[in-house]
Amino acid sequence: MIDAVAHGMDYSPENCADGCPPHVYESFVEQDWAGVFQVLESNAPGFQKTLDEVRTAWSAEETAQLYFEESDVDLLVYHEVVISGIFKNGISPWERGAELKRANPDRVLLYAYVDPLLGPSQLEHMEERHATGLVDGFKFYPTNGVFDEVTGLVETAFYDDRELVFPFFEKARELGVHQIAVHKAMPVGPGRLDKDRVEDVSVAAAAFPDLTFEVVHSGWAFLEECIMQLQVSPNVYANLECTANIGVRQPRRLAEILGQFLRAGVGDRLLFGTGATATHPQPVVEALANLEMPQDLIDGYDYPELTPEIKKKIFGLNYARLHGIDPQARLAKLATDDWHSRREAARVNKVGPWQAHRDNLAVSKH
Repeated sequence: MIDAVAHGMDYSPENCADGCPPHVYESFVEQDWAGVFQVLESNAPGFQKTLDEVRTAWSAEETAQLYFEESDVDLLVYHEVVISGIFKNGISPWERGAELKRANPDRVLLYAYVDPLLGPSQLEHMEERHATGLVDGFKFYPTNGVFDEVTGLVETAFYDDRELVFPFFEKARELGVHQIAVHKAMPVGPGRLDKDRVEDVSVAAAAFPDLTFEVVHSGWAFLEECIMQLQVSPNVYANLECTANIGVRQPRRLAEILGQFLRAGVGDRLLFGTGATATHPQPVVEALANLEMPQDLIDGYDYPELTPEIKKKIFGLNYARLHGIDPQARLAKLATDDWHSRREAARVNKVGPWQAHRDNLAVSKH
């Protein structure tokens, strides 16, 4: 099982960018907590986090424990995310992901963040990240979070911009990194929603047919556009971060979303993702594992059944194919590592959700 998007979130007050007013930073944190984390998280006992628990920084070890002790996820893909107008060291810092991968090279893949709005210096930045030997892909965001109160817009980059953005795709190709992930379909910052639409990715995919573009949050919004994009662009994949999380409390809604993707014949390019540590990964895993296509959707819309074969593809086989991972060989290797035995012990001891992180928070308060 592969989670195609993981984050080591840092919402601590100390991570507020120097030029960001504290009230703006706090508003961003509260909006993520109330508008995303709370509504997507399981209501089962212990899963919902308080705002104070969100206003913290996750360590690499805590992130590994969350995934490899408290969930069924075998591999995670850590996405570095910066949003420099709001976060000093990034909302999902590189250092956490690098530490996580160095400690767990067989269980962690790492995508490095690129911000075209910073200009040509980011090309050197890509080279520096790649030189670490840790980079499996590059992650792009449509905005850096800098808001212009006069225009009412955030600074924005579109992926069909041949002058601003294409040089970074060319650099990825030059470095031999063929996996590109782009944040879309879920709004970032105020202003118009055109930055959140997906059509510009189709242009980039056509211009760079040897690169693979994961559209992160596919299906959260602009569902029809996301589906048509996959139909016309064979090198575009739907990364279901947050979209898959919908199934925890709205299983029928997730069934409707997946049904439309599957009926369009693009089931081989759906990638499971949770975005943990934003929410806990295990309820998302269980929601998809237990999801069945309602019979009225099969009869009335010709949606296919959610067979075990389809679920295996979404849960990891599609992503493994994308990165040339042999699933059986990797699972055999993981069965002998330390996390395998630690997970078994955690199940026997019935470790609760967020256990390691909450334990560390309790210690830090004393």
